[in-house]
Order: sequence, then C-alpha cells, then structure tokens
Amino acid sequence: MNIKEPNYWYGYDNFKKNIPIELEDIELPLTLEDKHELNHNWSFLRMNADFIELIDQYYARLGKGFSVFFMLLPGIILVVGFIGYLFFIPQIDSNGQIDWFFVVAIFFILSLTLFGSIYPVYKYDKGKPICRPIIFNRNTQKVYFYINEQEYLEKHWLDVTYALGTTQGLGGMPIYELRAYIIEDGILKDTFLIGFPKIGNGASLGLWSFICHYMQHGMDDLKPKPHPMYGTIDPLKQLTFCQRLEGSKEIIKDTWTSFRCVYFNSPLPSYFSFPFDVCCLIARRIQLRFKSLPEWHIDVVNANEMNKIRPEEISFKDNYEFKEFEIKDKK
Repeated sequence: MNIKEPNYWYGYDNFKKNIPIELEDIELPLTLEDKHELNHNWSFLRMNADFIELIDQYYARLGKGFSVFFMLLPGIILVVGFIGYLFFIPQIDSNGQIDWFFVVAIFFILSLTLFGSIYPVYKYDKGKPICRPIIFNRNTQKVYFYINEQEYLEKHWLDVTYALGTTQGLGGMPIYELRAYIIEDGILKDTFLIGFPKIGNGASLGLWSFICHYMQHGMDDLKPKPHPMYGTIDPLKQLTFCQRLEGSKEIIKDTWTSFRCVYFNSPLPSYFSFPFDVCCLIARRIQLRFKSLPEWHIDVVNANEMNKIRPEEISFKDNYEFKEFEIKDKK
C-alpha cells in the first residue's frame, strides 16, 4: 500500500492522513525482537540518562532539493557560453547593436532553472523550522513528536508503529528511512520520519536497534568508551557524533563536518561525492539563513526537564573528530 501522496518533490515527502490501514499494508514493520547492529546513524541531537533527542528526516535533507540548481549551474554556464560564442558574438554588428532576443532567451533559461529549484522549497518548506525533532524519554517511556511551537504529539513509545520505508533518492536509487506511524482504530493519523535516510537498510535498522537498546537498557553501553583490550571505540555503535541544534544554528564548519564525517572509513566515495557535497553546502547555508530553530512547547520542556544540567549528557560539544581512517576525541 502506497501511503505517500502521488506528487511530491525530493526531500519533501508528503504522507496521506486519515486513511484506513492494516498491519499487512505496512512496508517492513519493526518490533522490539528485531536485532540489528547498533548504529547511531548520525541522527542524534543529544543523549542523557533521561531522554534522547533525534533529528527528523527533513533536517537531514535540508538543502538537498535546492542543491540541484547549483549542480546544474556549471553545465548551464558552459552551454550558454558555447551558444553565446557561436551565436551571440556574431549578432553584434559594426554599430555595437546586440540581438536582445538571445539575451532574453538566456535569462529565461537561467530563471526557469532557478524557479524549478526554489518552487518546492517555497511550497513545502516556507515558515517551517530547521528541524522537527523527536524525543524518547526512558523514564516515562513516552515519545514526543514536534509539530510546531504550539503543537506536539505525545504517545507511549510502544503505541507507535515503526517500520522501514523506502523512497526514491536524488539519483533514482532507493533510500531507506525509519518511519513512525500514528495509527488509531485502524486509521493512519500521521507519519513521522526519524533520522537520516540512507542507501542500504543497515543504518536505519541499526538506528532502530540503538533506540530500542536505550529505551530498554539505558545509555551505559552507548557511551563512547575504549575497548578494554584494544583501547579503541566503536564509532557507530557508541554515540560519537551529535548534530548541532541546541542554542544556535549550525555554523558552516558543522555543516561541512556533518556531510563528510560519514566517509571516515571509506574515503574513496568521499572523493566522488565532494562536488555534490559542495553544492549541498551552498544550498543548505542559504536555507539556514531563512529558517528558525525549533522550540518545544513548554509542557514538553517541563515534562522532560530539558533545561536541567546533566553531567552525563552527550551533545555536539562532545563530538569526536572524524578524518580518513582516523577518529580523534575533541577533549
């Protein structure tokens, strides 16, 4: 059963609401019994003894759709330059008069490309914050989904149906994502996307197991700590990296680091992805200037004691530095 709206843009998936749904209709449902290799999937904002806070997929994809314009821009410039060389220069007569029809045509092509990239941003993203985070509270066994500053959804975390979903990536390849379905009396009320979408299902399945482990056993096994024999840490099974969202927006260094750290153990793909990451960096930085930080409703802040100082808390301030085949503790 396809629960997505038929027409959507990359990075702005819309899901149907208030439709009948059966468990059999859900693609790859997940349970507590599922055991996968733990993976934080670069999707955390913070973790402490009381709760974990994660990003949603829209934070992960911020700037990706708009980046298409910057990916196409060099090609457009080359094509326009070549056409201009063939047709534009000969159109300048001895009196210096220019064929303005050609100038208008070039401007129209550039404007059309820019409009095609900005339109989905304006239609689906206008007025929305950088992120719609999710909180899992281990003490109360509650999960909180951010909707806006005035609205949130609170459920017992096991009253939510979790599943591994697929969507189409920018290059047409299938992308796997962790979904949370809100189903009441056989009716699908809402759908939330948790963490980064990835090619291959390992990271999203690992994120599900990471969340389950925390909710059942706490954070002790998930904190970075050296192996007793080898003195090394496990960079994915232990929380070694958090996204920056608390108190201020990410700075340009944070943005670039979040793009590149995922290649720490496979540098070859990082070389191929470098130009695409640069385009995404430019697009994301532009969008960040116009977006606000999410602010949880005061009831959620109080219920989770979010302003409480917790010495054991892990956040972006504790991030390890990831380089090619190398991990360094910032401390």
